[in-house]
Amino acid sequence: MDEPDRQRTLDYFERLGPERVRLYTAIDCERFLGDWQVRELADQWLAAKEHELRSRSFWDRLLRRR
Repeated sequence: MDEPDRQRTLDYFERLGPERVRLYTAIDCERFLGDWQVRELADQWLAAKEHELRSRSFWDRLLRRR
């Protein structure tokens, strides 16, 4: 996957959000997202989002939920 396609896919993931990307990868990644390269990119993106969420302070998480 070349860089413009990779960036376009990451932008698409941002628009979908973590919940929907996780759902699509769990159900049928090839149908909703694309080939195995997109599946790997989705897994990496989800891991980065999860790490980002865990690294926030308690107050940031508490205030964001409102």
